[in-house]
Amino acid sequence: MTAGGAGRGAPGSVPALLGAAVLALAAPLAAQQADHAHPLDVRPPGASAPGGDRATNEVPAPGETGSIQAGQTLRGELEPGDLLMADSTFADVWELTGAAGESVVIDVRSDEFDTYLQLLDPAGAVIGEDDDSGGDLNSRLAIVLPATGRYRIVVNSAGHEPRAGRYTVAVR
Repeated sequence: MTAGGAGRGAPGSVPALLGAAVLALAAPLAAQQADHAHPLDVRPPGASAPGGDRATNEVPAPGETGSIQAGQTLRGELEPGDLLMADSTFADVWELTGAAGESVVIDVRSDEFDTYLQLLDPAGAVIGEDDDSGGDLNSRLAIVLPATGRYRIVVNSAGHEPRAGRYTVAVR
């Protein structure tokens, strides 16, 4: 399921609201997929979060890419120093390695802001986005991954006002 957000662009194309910061990530990340090295990972690839499905206290530093895998729930925070979208809202990026045909559900929840999420495929194209399918002002995206590779989950706030706050991101 892909739920479109107003003014965010059509799924399958990188909308203008992603801004130069996120667009600048796509090419270097795609080039690094072959050796699975990413200098911004906060955990080594394949490392699991302590406590299994519980949220960890480890939050990537502002502007750094986090790493998440199926079965994890991790904490993040939108804050000054994060990537900026074209509409000047803060954004965090999480990498998820997935296989073609794999079904994933991504949940982003916050009590501090209205969440918005986008999923970018290994080539950097938006393949799904959601605003409020997770109930209240939370985001949920259920999707079958079309290819094997590194995907990027972009966590953002809905609206055009820069919103800071804590959230959790879960993949199952």
